[in-house]
Amino acid sequence: MRLAGRTVLVTGATGGIGGAISHDLARRGCAVIVTGRRQTHVTRLVTELGPPARGFVADLTKPEEIRNLLESAGPVDVLVANAGVDMAQDLAEVGDAELEEAIRINLVAPAALARAASAAMKERGEGHIVFISSVAGLVATPGNGPVYTATKWGLRGLGLALRQELHGTGVGVSTLFPGPIRDAGMFARTEVALPPGTGTNSPEDVAHAVARAIERNRAETTVAAGNMRLSAALGGVAPVLVGDLARLLGAGRVRAAMVAARNRGGNGRPDA
Repeated sequence: MRLAGRTVLVTGATGGIGGAISHDLARRGCAVIVTGRRQTHVTRLVTELGPPARGFVADLTKPEEIRNLLESAGPVDVLVANAGVDMAQDLAEVGDAELEEAIRINLVAPAALARAASAAMKERGEGHIVFISSVAGLVATPGNGPVYTATKWGLRGLGLALRQELHGTGVGVSTLFPGPIRDAGMFARTEVALPPGTGTNSPEDVAHAVARAIERNRAETTVAAGNMRLSAALGGVAPVLVGDLARLLGAGRVRAAMVAARNRGGNGRPDA
């Protein structure tokens, strides 16, 4: 799909990755519609993007706000379901409200958005849906909490199954799996050091991968440094071994440090 002239809806757009995706698509000639939870952040981003960008505030944990968002946005050619929340805690430490929020934002909201947006896309005979997952959606390691991992795995299943469902309709589906991202996300907010030798990518790397996935209708794209890409690939055939190796290399200590930083109030809340 050619991107110039397309109308694109980006959720979680006021975060680091979402902002990079929005700016990249605007530079490619798209009319970008952005969403976030905070009006001031949404307004600032729309101003940065310039006309014809539009912005809406929406809490994606609430089904009625998802419906209102889609009604206000109108038909879109591309949906980028980027909004997500981090969940680094052990399962035993996750409260009922946090558990429900993570599942709703990381998995239920993308499904609801895709369900609604794909209907008009199928009628027109073209469109594209992008889900932003995580390398945690490819391999389970001590570096990510079990709730976060489970929701990101679910997003991969949603993407692959929906791609099959929409085959032949002209609507493509892509899922992206970013690894550790510098200057954005949980590592940037907590300022926790990664294990030695762990490579990172920038938000702009993810944005460029989103554009390529749409243009080339790629089913899945991993945006990660070489060692992370290798771990993700091996995780498909030897998931327990990869998880054990990650633990030996200190992934669990990194997650513990992030949880400690959050408990001190050092990471803030992601703008889903």
